[in-house]
Amino acid sequence: MSELWQERGRDPLNGYRILRIGLNPDRDQLYARINARAASMFEQGLIEENRLLLEKYPQLLDATPFTSLGYKQATAYIDGGLTLAQAVVLTQQGHRNYAKRQMTWFRRESDVRWLAGFGDDHEIEAQAAELVHAAISANGS
Repeated sequence: MSELWQERGRDPLNGYRILRIGLNPDRDQLYARINARAASMFEQGLIEENRLLLEKYPQLLDATPFTSLGYKQATAYIDGGLTLAQAVVLTQQGHRNYAKRQMTWFRRESDVRWLAGFGDDHEIEAQAAELVHAAISANGS
């Protein structure tokens, strides 16, 4: 896609109304969820899944999926380069770093309506729905 944009240029979205809504939960709560999710990946079978994939496709060891967050650490554990605890901690750190980069990226976007919470919070859902409703109403649709 990037090559096409460079080759042909990138046209703005014409004929669309854009409402940008972003979630901005408390950082400690976000990191706690990230840590729990990363640990859950290992508890739910990431090591076994990775081991089976490596056995079935050993030629793909350097392929992008095996270098992604979680899989890279699981591979290092399988190879004996990390303990299970180290693999989990490094995966958690990697996901937290990725989330921080995402927030930095999205904060550069203009006109984002930031909501202070998670998308599974009913109050945040209601606030987002109200923003959508207000945007639709303001445009006469």
